[in-house]
Amino acid sequence: MDDLGTGEGHFVLCASDPELLEKAAAFVSVKFMGRITDQELDEKTWLALLNAPDANRVESAWSAGRDEESLWYVLTRVAQDDGFGDPYKPPAGSRGIDELLASARAKLVKRLQPREAYEMCTVKVDGAPALLVDIRPELQRRENGGIPGALVVERNVLEWRFDPRCEARLDIANRFDLRVIIFCQEGYTSSLAAASLVEIGLLHATDIAGGLRAWKEAGLPTTDSDVVSDTDSLSQQ
Repeated sequence: MDDLGTGEGHFVLCASDPELLEKAAAFVSVKFMGRITDQELDEKTWLALLNAPDANRVESAWSAGRDEESLWYVLTRVAQDDGFGDPYKPPAGSRGIDELLASARAKLVKRLQPREAYEMCTVKVDGAPALLVDIRPELQRRENGGIPGALVVERNVLEWRFDPRCEARLDIANRFDLRVIIFCQEGYTSSLAAASLVEIGLLHATDIAGGLRAWKEAGLPTTDSDVVSDTDSLSQQ
């Protein structure tokens, strides 16, 4: 591919295996959907013109380097994975949710039992503040209640609210040693969310094992509805 600096150029793919070439061409076309024109495919060669991104739709973070990275990703996967493109075979390098969950939990310093989380948020200790965060969707909060003083942060904005580098962060999220304690309904989604915060740099982020269900079983305080905010929390300010 040439002219990377402008976001446009020509693709020339060659392969001794026609089936492999056809598969690679198909996936490159999907990866660059809307930008590939003038395609020509024969037994061993695929030629195509890559147009520059639409200036009205291009992402602000687009760069020519991303195009090259995307191209090599697709070609490498096609070349290395015999099952690539087979909808019934997991792609090489992919991981099932059980493996992803185990990997996420391995990143956490220590998952907390409900009473441990309660004590951490209510007993004054030295060091960084602890903040109890409810990432459940609104429907679950309304149907199952919540924890008094927990801060509701929807899962889809969690990282933006707690990254100290981000302009969209919460006021309290101004330090990397913040002890964010996440909970969901059963304690699965919360582990993935906490691991994401660890990746951001909040190394003390963790979650409640068993989620709200385990919290209720432990006889700890609950509410019937989600009346919470970032100024009404169990956090140690």
